[in-house]
Amino acid sequence: MTVIPGLVRRAAAEAERRLRESAGLLARLGRDLEQSAEAWRMLPSYLDRLALLEQTVRDQDAELRALRAELDSLIAQLNDRVLPRIDERMDDTERDVAAVATSLIRTGRDSAVHGTRLAAAERRIGDLRTRIAQLEQRTGLWRDLQATMARFGDDLDTMRARMALRPAEPPAETAPAPVQNITDRPA
Repeated sequence: MTVIPGLVRRAAAEAERRLRESAGLLARLGRDLEQSAEAWRMLPSYLDRLALLEQTVRDQDAELRALRAELDSLIAQLNDRVLPRIDERMDDTERDVAAVATSLIRTGRDSAVHGTRLAAAERRIGDLRTRIAQLEQRTGLWRDLQATMARFGDDLDTMRARMALRPAEPPAETAPAPVQNITDRPA
């Protein structure tokens, strides 16, 4: 009969161990309930901050879109004023230079009578070449400006995509909400 008291002791020890585990589980659940009640109390302030952050992002997005539209408008206006037919004018000037040079060669570069005309024509050709170089330089500068403006617009788009949110001001202090029972929690 010594087996039965040993079994009783083992059963009692197992029951005691399970009771302790259950008590620990109940204590953890109590802490979890306290933490979730605190989270429910803080939820309205978090929702207010979230709404404020969303509105800030919408405002910044609208500002960036307006800036991009202004940049596009500025580029279009500059194109309409500066670049109309610039390539055609450069081609016309180059043809004029070629025509003057060809006519000078044909009319007798070798004759002494035409020496003064040749010098004047060479000066004129030099002036035309200077003007062509200046026009090409201005065109290059304008194209660089246009490319820079286009990159600036792309950078604005990239910046808007990567923009970090501005920190929102904390909401005004309000009285803490009463602690709700876990069963009263909204779905």
